[in-house]
Amino acid sequence: MLLPHQPARGSILSVLRLFGAALAILALTSVLGLTAAQAKPVAASIVVDAETGEVLSRSNADAQTYPASLTKMMTLYLLFDALDKGTIKLTDRITFSKNAASEAATNMNVQAGDTINVETAILAMVVRSANDVSTAVGERLGGTETAFARMMTAKARQLGMNNTTYRNANGLPNPGQVTTARDQATLGVALLRDHPKYYGYFGRNSFVYRGNTYGGHNRVMKKFAGADGIKTGYIRAAGFNLVSSAERNGRRLVGVVLGGASAPIRDKQMVALLTDGFKTRQGIGDVLIAKAPGSAGPAQLTPTVAANSNVADDGADETDMDAVVASALVPTPKPTRQDDSIGTAIATMASVSLAPAVAASPDSQSVANVWSSDKNQFGIQVGAYSKFKPAQKAAERATKAVPALLADARIVIDRGNSDIYRARVFGLSKTDADAACKKLKAKQTDCLVVKADSSVAQTLQ
Repeated sequence: MLLPHQPARGSILSVLRLFGAALAILALTSVLGLTAAQAKPVAASIVVDAETGEVLSRSNADAQTYPASLTKMMTLYLLFDALDKGTIKLTDRITFSKNAASEAATNMNVQAGDTINVETAILAMVVRSANDVSTAVGERLGGTETAFARMMTAKARQLGMNNTTYRNANGLPNPGQVTTARDQATLGVALLRDHPKYYGYFGRNSFVYRGNTYGGHNRVMKKFAGADGIKTGYIRAAGFNLVSSAERNGRRLVGVVLGGASAPIRDKQMVALLTDGFKTRQGIGDVLIAKAPGSAGPAQLTPTVAANSNVADDGADETDMDAVVASALVPTPKPTRQDDSIGTAIATMASVSLAPAVAASPDSQSVANVWSSDKNQFGIQVGAYSKFKPAQKAAERATKAVPALLADARIVIDRGNSDIYRARVFGLSKTDADAACKKLKAKQTDCLVVKADSSVAQTLQ
């Protein structure tokens, strides 16, 4: 018999269950930090004077995130090292293994056993951001891509990139592959300083392979006077990344933007940062590269100093890379010799240090691998073909036919799991995709609006 106002036992249990479930959800949300803000990639930037190392501006510069295809900058750095040492030549052929040939887009659509010469491989990584080529280069230099990734991390430590770790040669998603804006600026400066004779490759906006012309997508070189490289990158967890270098009136700056919401937004941010950077010579009191021990002045980071100047070096270029890998995590030795053969008068990064990073592990925002499809994640399809080359040419014709809408878009030849090559152009808003199709149809070109999904998330690099 129930007393007056006494709820039934079953009702009490139901209330308790609901209350417990609510507490569990709140606890889980608290632990995982599942807020709207944390579903976005880490936004970070930095601009440095490449000669003095002064930081002219920075935002979240030491927060860890993912490098995406900026990874290829390190792959290229080690390839340039090998070219300088003579262990490989520009005319040598690199063979694609089954592993390399199977890498996801963006790629060169090769088969296992195909070969590519080293110079074309460089252009494929710079212009096309080809993942299969990057893996093939890594396997050639390191034996396996895993071993090459250890070499990359070792070189990162040697250069002072203390908060960067590599797991592959191309930048495809890997939760252990992390970096910071500060470290990417360090790498950009190192490429300018250590490999000035190869830096010109970063200014190329097209190349030809097997009769196909591949265009680049570094639009800042066209939008900012003096910009001449370096590299773009994209994966879902990282957002749109970019490292740029520009020179005006003998002064060179290196800028980094990570976590852009779209390629155009990222590019506009870079242009704004570089514009402000060239307006002032006064830093914010932060130095990217500390003064080298025993040097008479600030580290000189540009390749414009007389080639016959004495250069402090740690001798690593004369040692086997395996030894560098083995000692990657031990304190860097002080310079042991003088080397007059390097065409830049600068103390090497082995003898300098960086300001410590704040984050010791990937930022919670960078871990959220969320594919945003609400803006600039649409595209168009202008045909499906039985071979790659006709599909590539169809996509190229479409971009040239509607340049106002498609100039900043990205060609993607999507094969999927079939033998059909779909000619697509991605990186558009729904409005622009509709407008592009309307114009193409008026030119008697078949066109279909398509929405990007996770299967093409890796291609918009």
